[in-house]
Amino acid sequence: MSEIDSLTPLISRPIEAETGRAIAEMNANEPCLSCPGLNPAGTMICRECGANIPQDKQKMLDRLHTQQQQIVKLREICGHDRALTMLKQMIAVTHPEFSQFRDWAKINLPVFQKERRELRQYADNLMHQAKAAMTAQKYERVQQILEEVPRVLVDEDMKKMYVEAGECMTEVDSLVREIRNAISAKQYNALLSCVQRYAELKANDPEAQSLREKIEKLTTMTTSTGMVLRLIPSGKFYMGSHDSDEYMRNNEHPQHRVSVTRPLYIGIHQVTQKQFSELMEYHPSTSAINETNPVDSVSWFSAVEFCNALSESEGLPPYYTIDNIKRRTNRSIEYADVSLLEGNGFRLPTEAEWEYACRAGSITPWCFGDLVLEVGRYAWYYDNAQSETHPVGEKKPNAWGLYDMHGNVMEWCNDWYNDFYYQQDIPEEDPPGPSDGLSRVLRGGAWQFGAEATRSAYRNSANPDATSNVIGFRVVRNADKEDTFS
Repeated sequence: MSEIDSLTPLISRPIEAETGRAIAEMNANEPCLSCPGLNPAGTMICRECGANIPQDKQKMLDRLHTQQQQIVKLREICGHDRALTMLKQMIAVTHPEFSQFRDWAKINLPVFQKERRELRQYADNLMHQAKAAMTAQKYERVQQILEEVPRVLVDEDMKKMYVEAGECMTEVDSLVREIRNAISAKQYNALLSCVQRYAELKANDPEAQSLREKIEKLTTMTTSTGMVLRLIPSGKFYMGSHDSDEYMRNNEHPQHRVSVTRPLYIGIHQVTQKQFSELMEYHPSTSAINETNPVDSVSWFSAVEFCNALSESEGLPPYYTIDNIKRRTNRSIEYADVSLLEGNGFRLPTEAEWEYACRAGSITPWCFGDLVLEVGRYAWYYDNAQSETHPVGEKKPNAWGLYDMHGNVMEWCNDWYNDFYYQQDIPEEDPPGPSDGLSRVLRGGAWQFGAEATRSAYRNSANPDATSNVIGFRVVRNADKEDTFS
């Protein structure tokens, strides 16, 4: 590497072989290398320990020669840490006949120390560059930079980053292939998930962002009031909790196969306070007041009324009939007779549709996996919400681009609720929920609940007249077959 090669060269001082000068001229005594004893000059066998003095000196000479050669080689491969240890050992040699090695080591010790500092500074600089490249999502550049680090200076953090960059490169390549195949085969479900992840991995790539914008344009509907809905394809999934889920509750099993046969549009956000108050001309929320926070304290009846009002504002036939309305003083509905007209108007999702949209192809307790420590990246819940709701869309979306499916406020579903509904003989295709009941389904957890209540399979309920600052909703409407991606 150019920067390493430019370091000041180390000038090795070759050691001459034994000059043959008489030992007596250097010292009147003959030190033994095996013990502290001193012997008369020219002694062959130490009189204190019996060691062979000439033989031990030859071994020491050979060892010091070998050490010197190793030190020079270690410098060539930037092994300065090990070389410094050997230099310090060489300096500690006290026998007068090996003073040349000791002097050589004393001269080179500060040179090696200076080079080590420069090498570490060089490696730290490369690591800084690699981190910047990783942040910029230039994964190939990350590996190129880290490959410049001298091998002996590569630490665990560098190894981890190198592997992570390689995994990201592999995933990007795989996603590109999947996206091409999905476009070719018109497989909307696979395409939506792939593009979302691809855009995350290549957030700084204009081409990736352009592709996401194109797909989002093809797969979203925006109402005249500015409400954005995402097109969700039909498909199959396993509803409920797997037995391996440590947080599984009795009302979440057995897990069963469900087929959602109709594509649908679903709000990418929970209905906000502003959207509700502008359309309904009253403000029911009792939690944190902010027009971008989800509306709360809405009864199931009032959520249904909002759906009909939204349908009317968009020129669509209403999905529900609402008669015999009894209102509270704040204008929210306490009771009404509700029946389904069906059709193409806005409505609440069925419980099956809600879980299907929340999972977005996942099979784990949460849409992102099974690590409870990751919940805070996707949800406002007890540990991070500070006892209040928060603006919609601030946390990470699921693979289908839907926000706050975990946490913030619970969401009304269309279905009646029954604790044991999953244990009954229910249809696989588009299960409508129980035919009657006392309460309606709530999904998604809320700011007041723990992480376990934000799981995709978590079920709750409340009477349809209930209002609470942990309850809100989002809307859906049926999509036409021709609305699916092509």
